[in-house]
Order: sequence, then structure tokens, then C-alpha cells
Amino acid sequence: MGLAASQGRLLLLTARKSNLEFQAQAISQQRSLLSMQQESISTNYSEKLNNQIYYIKPTGTSSEKTGEKKPLSVAALRERYNGEGSKDRFQVIDTRTGKQVSLTTLAKSDGSSTTPDGPLQRNLQLGVYIIKTEDQDVDDNGVPNGNYKGTYTAISLAGQSEYSLEYYTDDDAGAKADYDKAMQRVQRLDKQLEIKLNQVETQHKAIETETESVDKVISNNIEGSFKYFS
Repeated sequence: MGLAASQGRLLLLTARKSNLEFQAQAISQQRSLLSMQQESISTNYSEKLNNQIYYIKPTGTSSEKTGEKKPLSVAALRERYNGEGSKDRFQVIDTRTGKQVSLTTLAKSDGSSTTPDGPLQRNLQLGVYIIKTEDQDVDDNGVPNGNYKGTYTAISLAGQSEYSLEYYTDDDAGAKADYDKAMQRVQRLDKQLEIKLNQVETQHKAIETETESVDKVISNNIEGSFKYFS
């Protein structure tokens, strides 16, 4: 191979080598994005396994004895605090505004209150909502006597025996299925990229070997030319 032909070949090899390096970089970046997706999938799965919901015991001594409880909802709160009356003896307050949340509106989402994603459940756990109950006079023994004062006091759910925060497991099976499906997809894509990257690296190595060979030919040609003129 002549000097001019060798130099032309070297230029083509250099361009091809640069192209392969760009491909390898792009593939590595795609694999990094897939790795981030894996972390996100794992985080979402962990959150599903560790999500919780509030339960509340209905009013009365029977529920205290049997341990009966219901997912916290507007209906369950009314059962607990309103007794036989129709007047709501509690309030749900939005801490961001300091204003009452419409119980009528909130009650429309009661169906979702059996899950951690229900607005009442979610916002109570986030501290966005708090519950206030109407104050009552007490008798000589310190027992509320049903004489409501019209004032309201915030309660700490963690400090009330009628409330409990428990792990929600109804969505665990679905979360596991979603996790497995998502991870299989990501792992399949990552495997395809790994194979493609190996192919690119193999080509790159071959190009490097050929480049070294062409460099040697060019060096020999130059050396031979100098010897000829000397």
C-alpha cells in the first residue's frame, strides 16, 4: 500500500473509530438512564409495600372490646363523633390555609379512603390535614357529658387509642406484578444494549489494531523514502 493510499485509509479508520466511540458513549448513557429507571421502579415498589392507612374504631364500648375498626373516612368519623345527631362534631382543617375542608366534598371520595391514595388518608399522613373535635363539658369524674361547647380542639391521631396506623397490604400482589413486569422490561433492554456495546467495542478494537498496522506502514514508507533520498 502506497503512502497516499495508507494516509487515506488512516483517515477513514480515524473517522470510523470516532463514530464507534460516539456510539459507545450513547449506549452507555442509555444504560445509565435504564439504571435510573430501575432505581425508580424499586423505590415505587418499596413505597407500595410500606404504605399505610389509618383505621378508626366506631364509638361505643362494644367496638372497644371486640377491636372493631374501619378505614378512616368521613362516614367513619361521623359514626365515631356525631352519635345519633346529624350535626358534625368534628372538622377537617387544611393546615396550608387554616380553613375547614368541605366534609360534603371530602365525603365524595370516601370510596378511596380504604386505600392510602384517598385524599383524606394521604393528606392526614402528610400532615396537610388535621382533625379537630368539638369540645364537651365533663362531669365530676372527668367524663364528657355530651354538652357541646361549639369550640374545637385539634387531636393527635397517634395519641388517640381509637386510631391506628397500619400497613396496607391489599395492593402488595399487584405491586409485585407491576414491579416484575417493569424490571423484566428494563433488564431486557439493558441486555440488548450490553450486546450492542460489546459489538461496538469489538469493532473499535479491530479498528485500533488496523490503525496501528496502517501507522506502521506509513512509518515504513516514510523511512524508506528518506533512505532513498539519502
